[in-house]
Amino acid sequence: MVIKILAGLILGISAGILGRMGGAEGYNTRYRDMGCSIVALAALWVLIGFKVSLWWVYLLIFGLHWGSFSTYWDFLFGFDNLWFSGFVAGLSLLPGLWLGLAWWFVLSRTILLGVTWGLLNKYLPQKVLLWRRDVAEEFLRYSLVIVTLLILVV
Repeated sequence: MVIKILAGLILGISAGILGRMGGAEGYNTRYRDMGCSIVALAALWVLIGFKVSLWWVYLLIFGLHWGSFSTYWDFLFGFDNLWFSGFVAGLSLLPGLWLGLAWWFVLSRTILLGVTWGLLNKYLPQKVLLWRRDVAEEFLRYSLVIVTLLILVV
């Protein structure tokens, strides 16, 4: 269990770095969109294992994560809605029900991501330790996508 938690934290840091790179000037958003989606799959495999016969579920989860990370829903709301973006990022794990994930886990994690992404966007100060607000917010946002999966092993 300790190794799974440590792996989850390392993968969370990796997702945070990729999430920030995808939002930083001079980097392609694919670092975030594809990179964080791959890290999310890796975290699932580390935490609950890999079932070859359900390869299509992993493909669905990957595609839904990619889609959720590639927009902040400004086309729908007229502004970057991080509350809704976090909620949709959480919903990306819905096919995990076929992997044996509990519906209440998927739902509670979805709500948690929606609330934390929104709160980070609304209340994070301009400076967090040594980092600017945008750096800290993007890092924390995408780290949380992975770190919240650790609930599966606790």
